[in-house]
Amino acid sequence: MRQLFSKLPVLVLAIAVAGCASQGEQQAGQAEAAAAKADAAATHAEQSAAQATDAANKATEAADRATRAVEDATREINRVADHLDQMEREREAAVHGRRVSHVTKSARKAAAASGASASASASSSGAPAAEASASPGASAAASATSDGVTSSAVAPASVPPAPGAIVPPPRK
Repeated sequence: MRQLFSKLPVLVLAIAVAGCASQGEQQAGQAEAAAAKADAAATHAEQSAAQATDAANKATEAADRATRAVEDATREINRVADHLDQMEREREAAVHGRRVSHVTKSARKAAAASGASASASASSSGAPAAEASASPGASAAASATSDGVTSSAVAPASVPPAPGAIVPPPRK
């Protein structure tokens, strides 16, 4: 038995070493499995990063296209606005041209009508020609304002009051 007891510590030591060895092997296996999982996760992360990069590139391209579309739309809006402004200027010039010609026509008609009657009345009453020529200007200005024209190229002339008419005091 003594032999058995002397061999017992060696046997316990061998079992302990064998247990440690199997535990070391088990830990090594677990480490290898963890390394394999980490490798798979790294591969998956690389794939995800590549997909994210592709998505970011596509989003950048879409944003660039949208920016170009906005710039094109802005240019088109500005072009149309400029065209509308040009059309309005042309319309205003045409309306202004019509107004001027209308005022001129009215003044000529009034001058011809008043000129004939004024010259007849001036010759019969002995009135000076300056008063007779002032009358067409007043009638042209009156016809211009009756048609809605707010400004006239012909300034209204002062018309002498009729005999016996009540004249308001002049404005200051």
